[in-house]
Amino acid sequence: MFFDLHVHESQELVDEVERLGYNGVLTFNHEEIKNKDYPDNLISLKNDSSFQIRRGLMIYSKNTADLKRKIQKSRNEDVLIVYGGDLKINRSACENPRVDIISHPYHGRRDCGINHISARKAAENEVAVELNIRYLLRSRPQNRYKVLGYYREILKLQRKFEFPLIITSGAHSIFELHTPHDIIALTNCFGMNEEEASFALSETPRNIIERRDLGSNALVKGARIIE
Repeated sequence: MFFDLHVHESQELVDEVERLGYNGVLTFNHEEIKNKDYPDNLISLKNDSSFQIRRGLMIYSKNTADLKRKIQKSRNEDVLIVYGGDLKINRSACENPRVDIISHPYHGRRDCGINHISARKAAENEVAVELNIRYLLRSRPQNRYKVLGYYREILKLQRKFEFPLIITSGAHSIFELHTPHDIIALTNCFGMNEEEASFALSETPRNIIERRDLGSNALVKGARIIE
């Protein structure tokens, strides 16, 4: 079962993700437009089948205090993605168990944005570090080798600290979507083996969805309310 947990909110994109062979998708609003109307009938229809749709919330913050405030304001059932890049934001996101995914930790940097401290915290708090395929493919040809290097650095840290690693399309249009098998093949470019890539496209996103589905019924890790 494959999932794409970073797709812009569009019925066309959702339909294409399903056609390409995924079992679920996460569409998200930017936090500034969180209350935007969305076709709930589409979600209800799809979730009655074998294809799952979840909503996500992308959080942008200028400093750690602002990040903590926005996380606190979010609903418990939201899948939370923090847009990274700033080293302090990256570390704060990895230290917060309410965060599900740290997105683009390498954005605008000369390194991967994840150091040993952040990697250890991400493992402790089950914060997934994202490898975004759109970011790689849309980078300038002369800079693409740098992005590949960032992904290799993250993969090396993941193998050491065992934090969750997730691969997403980051798609804004249907032309930026790829089949799971094409993405798995692409990950060879930055050193992932087939087992690692499959896990990052299946088990990691499924674990995130299951954790969020617990929602307010989760008391502590490993416990829930049974009615």
